[in-house]
Amino acid sequence: MFGIWAGGVSLLAVMDALGWWRDYADGAHSVGLGLAQSMASSLTWVPVNISVYLLTVRFPIGRSRPVRAVLVHLAGYLVALCWLSGRMFLFDPVLHWLPPGRGFGAEYLRNLGAYLTMYVEWVGVAHGVYYFTQHRRRREQLARARDQVARAELQALRAQVRPHFLFNAMNTIAAFVHDDPQRAEQMVVRLSTLLRRSLEQDGSLEVRLREDLEVLSAYVDIEQARFEDRLAVEWRLHPGALDALVPPLLLQPLVENAVLHGISPRDAPGTVTISARPDGSWLQLVVTDDGVGLPPGRPRAGIGLANARARLSQMYGPEHLFTVEPRPDGGVAATVRLPLRTARA
Repeated sequence: MFGIWAGGVSLLAVMDALGWWRDYADGAHSVGLGLAQSMASSLTWVPVNISVYLLTVRFPIGRSRPVRAVLVHLAGYLVALCWLSGRMFLFDPVLHWLPPGRGFGAEYLRNLGAYLTMYVEWVGVAHGVYYFTQHRRRREQLARARDQVARAELQALRAQVRPHFLFNAMNTIAAFVHDDPQRAEQMVVRLSTLLRRSLEQDGSLEVRLREDLEVLSAYVDIEQARFEDRLAVEWRLHPGALDALVPPLLLQPLVENAVLHGISPRDAPGTVTISARPDGSWLQLVVTDDGVGLPPGRPRAGIGLANARARLSQMYGPEHLFTVEPRPDGGVAATVRLPLRTARA
């Protein structure tokens, strides 16, 4: 900000000089001398204006010690006046500013009231710039703090997913350990693949949808091994959606709820359909099942859905849609609509 202030006051000084040079030229009866006097008069204010800004940064007039700050600026004015008066004698041999016989003391007293209004104006401008800069800095700090809090909360929510999923997957594997050891072994292999892919993620708050689907497919394999012919899974994935950014492990709890609450309670085979497609500027993700549907007056609830809902709310605020509703022909549809953003290669 100091560089901007210095550059700004220098530019204003040049513009001021160009605005007054004709008056100086008329008084000096010389265009060249008038331009030189005008430039010297305006540009010699630049160090004063810079000093005013530095004093304002160090001693701003505010709630904290206002009397001391005012006294400092008044003292600054008296010092600045030494320069503003002394410049007349410094440049007089060349610019012929002073009338014959005028001394420094007389020039100092003559300027004491003449420059006070201009100095106070610059102090006011400097304070406006200073407090605007402070306000913007505080807003940026607050935004960074809020972002850090939001990220911490999202990471905490995300951390809930893995233990919850691992607990359910291990229960599934445990059911086969004695009755079908070979199938249990296959499921352990798929679980290790799933966990490896999940842990390979670098902690990003968003991943490509295709990456999330790789983890989801391992989970689906485990559930299909558990339910055998009672569970069919259909994938309806539009190519334009695969590089879209989504929160990691977003679809897994939706599929888990479809299997656990939709397919598992019924004896007949069931189907879970996973679809993803772009819809204008939105990405639409839908997980449907043809299971038993929602209990009357009771929405599906659990750690998985609550976690997904909380993460979506934290990340996208009102810029998302998440619904879990009964389907007209039976079963349930969980729908997520997010802003369509794709990862850069």
